[in-house]
Amino acid sequence: MAVAHVINGWTPDIAVVDINMPGVDGFEVARQLRQDEQTRHVVIVVFTAQDEFTIRAKGIAGGFDGYCQKGRASDLLLRLLEQIAG
Repeated sequence: MAVAHVINGWTPDIAVVDINMPGVDGFEVARQLRQDEQTRHVVIVVFTAQDEFTIRAKGIAGGFDGYCQKGRASDLLLRLLEQIAG
């Protein structure tokens, strides 16, 4: 499913995506968001159980703006989002 189809008519400022999702993975979501004129400016934060080292190179190349690992205190994700939105 195309990401643009899902968000047609509404564009978020920030998208929090996981790497492992059914249908398309987080890298594909980021690729689609970056290719679409309507969504290429959206800040993309990956929120995943995978460690940063595992996804860093592919994630940066794929268009992620931030990273937060699942399993840590949820306030880390909230602080990251506050910094980005700041």
